[in-house]
Amino acid sequence: MLSDAKIRKLKPTDNCTPARPDKYSDQHGLQLLVRSSGTKTWISAYRFDGKQQKTTLGAYPQISLAEARIANSDIKALVTSGINPKNKKRQDKLANEQAKMFNDYALEWLDERERNVKPRTYQQDYNRMHKDVLPRFEGITLKDVKFEDCKFMADQIESRTNNEGSSPREVTRRTIDLVGNILRRAKRERLIEINHTEGLKELYPKAKTKHMKHVELSELPKLLQDIEGYHGHDQTRLGMKFLAYSFCRTIELRMMKWEHIDFPNRLWRVDIDNLKIARKHVVPLSDQMLAVLKEMKSITGQYEYVFYHTGMHQPYSEEFINNALDILGYAGKQTGHGFRHIASTNLNELGYMGDAIEKQMAHDKKSSIRAVYNHAQHLEERRKIMQVWADFLDLLRDKGEVVDFQTARQQIEKSLNSKHSSSLHSADTQELVEVLRNKGITMDDLKNMLKN
Repeated sequence: MLSDAKIRKLKPTDNCTPARPDKYSDQHGLQLLVRSSGTKTWISAYRFDGKQQKTTLGAYPQISLAEARIANSDIKALVTSGINPKNKKRQDKLANEQAKMFNDYALEWLDERERNVKPRTYQQDYNRMHKDVLPRFEGITLKDVKFEDCKFMADQIESRTNNEGSSPREVTRRTIDLVGNILRRAKRERLIEINHTEGLKELYPKAKTKHMKHVELSELPKLLQDIEGYHGHDQTRLGMKFLAYSFCRTIELRMMKWEHIDFPNRLWRVDIDNLKIARKHVVPLSDQMLAVLKEMKSITGQYEYVFYHTGMHQPYSEEFINNALDILGYAGKQTGHGFRHIASTNLNELGYMGDAIEKQMAHDKKSSIRAVYNHAQHLEERRKIMQVWADFLDLLRDKGEVVDFQTARQQIEKSLNSKHSSSLHSADTQELVEVLRNKGITMDDLKNMLKN
C-alpha cells in the first residue's frame, strides 16, 4: 500500500521512460504512475466485460491519496452495477455540455466566427447577437431551447415597424439564420437532437422588393436646382451632386477613398467590401464629376476618404444624403439610391446601349466571371454615357424644365463632339512635344524649328 510520505519521496527510476512510466500499486486496482518528467498520475484499473481497462483519475498532489481511493471506490461501484466507467465519464461530460446556457454557447460560436469571416460580417453578427438574440434566450439552457423561443425572438424583431408600418423582414430572416447556425453546430456536436429554427423562416417570407423612391422626370429639374441651392454643409451638397451625376450606390459614395481616384485617366476604381457582394468596378468620370472631386479635394484632400466628416472624424453616415433630401422637402419622394433608377430609366430613353448601361450600374453578380475580369467592359461607351448623363442633368437644371429626349441628345452630342475635337488637338500637340523632348530636343530647339 501507498502512503503520502512514500509518494512524496518517489522519483523516476533509471528504468523509467516516456513510454514506460514507473508504476506503484495501492489497493483494489488503484495505481500511481511516476513519469520520466517527474509528474505523478492516479490510474484506476478494472475489468469490464472480461477486458482489462483503466481510467485516469487525476494528478498527485492535486488529488490526494485519500481522494484517489474514494474515486477508485466509485469506479468499482460502477463496474459492480454493470456500468462502464469510461461511458459514464463521457455521459457526464455530455450532460454538462447540454446543461450549458444557450447564451454561453452562442458567444463561444461567435468567437469562432470572428476567426473565419470578414470583420464587417462578424460585426453585423455581433450586433444582431447582442441586440436580438442574447436578450431573448437569457436563462435558457442549450438543451431546453424550443421552437417557441426562436419564434418569440423573430416576433420581437417583426414588431419594430417603421413609419410605413413595415417590419424589418430581412433583419428577421438573417437573425433566424444566425440562431440556426448556432443550433446546427450544437446538433453536429450531439448536444441537441433538433434544430428548432428549421421551417421558421417560411413563416416570415421575403418582403416584396420596393424600388427606392425617386421623383418623376418632370420634377427632376426642380430637384437639381434645389440641390444646387442647398445651404447646408458643402460636402453634403457636393455629395448629392456627385450621386446624381454618377448614379452610384450611397455606400460606394461614402466609402470612396482618394486612392481610388485616377485623375489622369479620369476613372474612379470602386473597391469596397459590401455586406452582400464585393463591389469592384470602374466608373468613368465626367467633367462635372471631376469638378466635384476637385472642389472636395480642398476640403478633405488630407484625409483617407473623400466624403469625410471632419467634425466626427469618420466617413459620413449612411443617411447623410437622405437627410439632406428630406431637408430640401423631398421626404418620401426621393432617396439617394433613387438616383440610380432615374438614370437607368432615362439613359435607356436617350437611346444608349443597354449592356453598357447595365455594366455602368454594376449589376453583375458576384459569381460572374465578367464581373471579376472585365471591369472595363464597354469603357469608351460608358465614358460617353457618363458625360451625356451629366450634361443632360445640367441641361434640365439650367432650363428648369424637361427637354424632349431627341432634342436633348442632339444638343448634348454636338457639344460633346466640339469638346472632343478641341481636346484631341490639345492632346496631340502635347504628345508631340513630349516625344520630341524625350528625344533630347530642348524648348529652344523647338522654337527654332517653328521659326523655320
